[in-house]
Amino acid sequence: TPAGGLDGRACAAELIRRADTARYAAKAAGGRLVEYTPELDERAEAAEQLGADLRHSLDDGHFQVFYQPIIDLRDERTVAVEALVRWTHPVRGPVSPTTFIPVAEDNGLIVELGEWIMRTACRQLATWRSTLGADAPLYISVNVSPRQLSEPGFPAVLLAILAETGLEPAALLVEVTETAIFGGGTAIEAVETLHRAGIRIALDDFGTGHSSLGLLRTVPVDVLKVDKSFVDEIIEPGRRAVIVDALIHVCTGLDLRAVAEGVETAEQADYLRKLGYHYAQGYHFGRPAPDPITPALPASAARGAGR
Repeated sequence: TPAGGLDGRACAAELIRRADTARYAAKAAGGRLVEYTPELDERAEAAEQLGADLRHSLDDGHFQVFYQPIIDLRDERTVAVEALVRWTHPVRGPVSPTTFIPVAEDNGLIVELGEWIMRTACRQLATWRSTLGADAPLYISVNVSPRQLSEPGFPAVLLAILAETGLEPAALLVEVTETAIFGGGTAIEAVETLHRAGIRIALDDFGTGHSSLGLLRTVPVDVLKVDKSFVDEIIEPGRRAVIVDALIHVCTGLDLRAVAEGVETAEQADYLRKLGYHYAQGYHFGRPAPDPITPALPASAARGAGR
């Protein structure tokens, strides 16, 4: 019997709508079973509003790219930086990437946002090179989403940005996730095209996705980024650094560069160094900042520059 005064057709349409809402929520939850509740409608409306805000903020310049140093553990010199997007909404305030990136991925805005991040990051590296010379980072690392990899012509967009900013392909490291390329198809083709052009490829958060070691043999990978969750185990009581130890041997055997993520203490850095890791990033070495590379002017020089 139709509920709430709805006729049979309207009731059927509402059931289909609720089923679709639950289906999208299940997809966002990683494919697990999700039962419809009114809260799902509230979440969907919130995501729709956030998507609209993303569009306005991208048009109005509310996004900023921060950079986190990647360190050579042998001398603690900054050899590269990872570009990380930050969003400060005029009303909401700072919005976490874990909140807005999935929404941008779902509504397709990640393609435009990702291109903006890539161009901004490459321009920044070109600026550092022109002002700092040999003290500039050797390369810049930029995350690329599954939606970007599946976009037709994506490799051509990256190569155009490199040409526009005067950077050689090896100056760019593209970070992709295991999940993004596990299914093969267009994503793998894009990665292979980029690699043939001289752009280097990193597997990000390695060990937290499908974790297929076979990817390291079938996908053109140059860098393996070891997830923070494994680095955390180094100093946890009663835990052993089995995974970080195993991964450095894998990287050595396959001639890959290993970068340990999320290093927060000197103890972790020392342990990684003893295991044979040469590269790392994390709060122990520096938090993401708009410009962690250019030396700060002395207070007296800064006052003089402002006159």
